[in-house]
Amino acid sequence: MSLYANARGGRLPLAFNAFSVVSLLIIIGLPVLSVILFAIFPHFNEGSFRALFSNLYPQLSDPALIDATFNSIRLATCVTLLSIAVAVVLAYVRNKMSVTAGRFWDVMLLVPFLIPPYIGSMAWIQMFQFNGVWYRWTGVDFSAFLFSFSGVVFVMTMHLFPLVYFSASNALRVIGQRYSDVARVYGAGRLDLACRILLPLMMPTLLASGLIVFVLSVEEFGTPDILGSRFGFEVMVTAIEEKLTDWPIDLPGASVLSLNLIAIAVSAYLLQLVVNRKYAASLDAQTITSAANSSRGARLVAHLLFTLAAVFAVILPLFSVVAASLMSTVSHGLSWDNLTLSAYADLFTSGNGAVEAIYTSLGLAAMTALIAAVLGLLVAFTLIRLKPRGKSVLDVLSLMPNAVPAMALSVGLILTWNQQYLPITPYNTMMILLLAYVCLMLPYPIRMITSALRQQPFSLDESAAIYGADILHIVRRVLLPLMVPIMVASGCIVFAISTRELVASLMLAPAGTETVATYVFNQFDQGSVSAGMAMSLVVILVSGALIALGQGIVKRYTP
Repeated sequence: MSLYANARGGRLPLAFNAFSVVSLLIIIGLPVLSVILFAIFPHFNEGSFRALFSNLYPQLSDPALIDATFNSIRLATCVTLLSIAVAVVLAYVRNKMSVTAGRFWDVMLLVPFLIPPYIGSMAWIQMFQFNGVWYRWTGVDFSAFLFSFSGVVFVMTMHLFPLVYFSASNALRVIGQRYSDVARVYGAGRLDLACRILLPLMMPTLLASGLIVFVLSVEEFGTPDILGSRFGFEVMVTAIEEKLTDWPIDLPGASVLSLNLIAIAVSAYLLQLVVNRKYAASLDAQTITSAANSSRGARLVAHLLFTLAAVFAVILPLFSVVAASLMSTVSHGLSWDNLTLSAYADLFTSGNGAVEAIYTSLGLAAMTALIAAVLGLLVAFTLIRLKPRGKSVLDVLSLMPNAVPAMALSVGLILTWNQQYLPITPYNTMMILLLAYVCLMLPYPIRMITSALRQQPFSLDESAAIYGADILHIVRRVLLPLMVPIMVASGCIVFAISTRELVASLMLAPAGTETVATYVFNQFDQGSVSAGMAMSLVVILVSGALIALGQGIVKRYTP
């Protein structure tokens, strides 16, 4: 610690800190600031500060905006509550299983994270719409349910409840059997045990993970747009997209909506951080213990419940994606004479746009992974080792993409860089997409590298300093070789997620440019379902393999 404390005022530490802060200000701070300024000053792009706040009241009093805001909050609340209910039941019965069986179901419930929400929504449509796979098999039409508020809540819950499940399951393991055993000694039944012992102890975890689900639900674009547009259901993110894509374009209105969205998401995120800190501190002294042996009937019920959850969260969406990608003609249904691999062959045939979309996404994802990993190391080193004065600014900027929705960041990038007075701008070029991707993906390498760097003792740095190494040599010759595996792991995860990013790609891609995500979205919108689903399956498999590779590297090189 003394090594960096003595050098804190030197030129090199100041340069590290300045570069980190300036980089994050350009990438993250400017878009958020632009949203705030344009919401307050409607003529800011003209260099004028007149009509202060004049756009706020008309926009905030607009019935359509009020409805969209109410719909977003109502949808996020319902998804959060249903996710908690499903997760609590599954986490509770998880303790009735053997270790091997529990791990199997844990792996199974990781699969929804590999299916982007917009692909999952398309899969549900192919499965349960009128004349879809399920209707052709059973004659039962679920389209009325699917294209309703309840249907949107259900589909989003099937994607998000694993977030709460893993937190709740871990909390139950931490709580252990001690409290349950004591309660049974004093005559508590199963209902009393669940409601008066386990739920109160789990409540901080449920609240913290539920707030994450709330934020993700508020900022989700794909599912409300794909399903909600069928019955006129509009939320804030779809309203923002409409203001920026329908003529006349309403930039001030989009900025006010984005500011509203940021306020809701940031409030929920900050509350989640507070709850998470209190929860982590309250369980430090607890001991993880295994669940008590359960009866054969209890284990059977547990497996049945997990099977039911896996069917709706994993099996049906994946089956629908595979089935739709293999159909020669979707209207002919799933039959042997209608199965073909032509959609997969067309993906790699030049001239149809798929190859170009793949190359574009791969190139952007590779550059994003490289920039994010290097910048993540720089920020982590500055925060953990240098700890300069004013590091709180850097800390806030590094956390901001976690709280600010992708749609709001996309609007901020448009407002920042689509200005006539700028002599040079990345807007309407591939650079604007790269900026957006780096902004959205930075939290992954920063979080992973920061955690790994905390585990490296300061004695390594001090030993190098004894032999004459300065800070630059310590970074290059000592810390960088130790951090390379974690940087590669975070790069794999960033690469995988970047290839499927939808919102920024839709909002910022230059004219005539398609990424993998926009290709899938547009193919489905144009009725080319097989082509879209074939690309979707490729995305799921590739992203899953890369994320698994990244996690494997982390486990191998993290003590």
